[in-house]
Amino acid sequence: MKKWHHHIRSKNIKSFIIAAFLSFSALLWIGLKIYGYFYLSTDNAYINANVVQIAPRITGQVTHLFIVNNQFVIKGQPLFMIDQVPFQNALTKAEAEYAINKAALVNARTKSARTLTLEKQKFVSTQEKDNVTTALETAEASLSLAKAALDQAKLDYSWTTITAPTNGWVTNVSLSVGDVVAANQPLFALISNAEFWVDANFKETELERIKPGQRVAVHVDMYPGQTFDGVVQSISGGTGTVFSLLPPQNATGNWVKITQRVPVRIRILHPNPEYPLRIGTSASVRISLRSSYQPVSRTAQK
Repeated sequence: MKKWHHHIRSKNIKSFIIAAFLSFSALLWIGLKIYGYFYLSTDNAYINANVVQIAPRITGQVTHLFIVNNQFVIKGQPLFMIDQVPFQNALTKAEAEYAINKAALVNARTKSARTLTLEKQKFVSTQEKDNVTTALETAEASLSLAKAALDQAKLDYSWTTITAPTNGWVTNVSLSVGDVVAANQPLFALISNAEFWVDANFKETELERIKPGQRVAVHVDMYPGQTFDGVVQSISGGTGTVFSLLPPQNATGNWVKITQRVPVRIRILHPNPEYPLRIGTSASVRISLRSSYQPVSRTAQK
């Protein structure tokens, strides 16, 4: 009798566990369906920003370095300086050449006007008039060339001081005073703080539900518990692999279909200076599929 009651009791417990498990599974399935209706998430996402390569426009020796690695700089702030002496000398020479040619043009114009007057009075020959006209044209051309050389010399001299093209952080700075740098050769990078975004890689089967303008909650791994507001900005025209140096070739006999991922660009709306973002760091995003970002106009803000 006791064995029979024990058997019934065990059977009831098993039935209860099975029923509870099935109920939990059903509730979980319903919950995931409801969540999937309103949200779409991925943790295959990374922070990005515009990176400007800093390169001099001229060749020369570095005489001053005004920054240290990872320093924050503002637009127009001097970064380093190239030896100005040869460029100052070139500028002085160009200014002198311009002054000489300008004086020569004044003389040519004076002589031309005087010769034309004498030619009308038949005191000089047509050939002499042609000669002074040619000399005037030559003087005008020489002055134009001298002006172009002067402008270039001024430009070269201005390029001896390399300034920040935007606000941001300089990184990978290994430059030292005394180094000889080459024109248009990148030396280090400047990470702009003008705009940050997340490159979130969603499955191709999920893209139909993603639209530009949807609101996004961004969580950065380096700041647990901190949420950044974002908005879907654009969807890439292809998967990340097709833009690689050696894109995959699927025309093989042992090809296996794999769900691809496509980058979705999510702009971070209001970066928090207390939580500076670092490009390349990991993030997770949650897109609100039923919402859209409505920017507040300046008039409304006033």
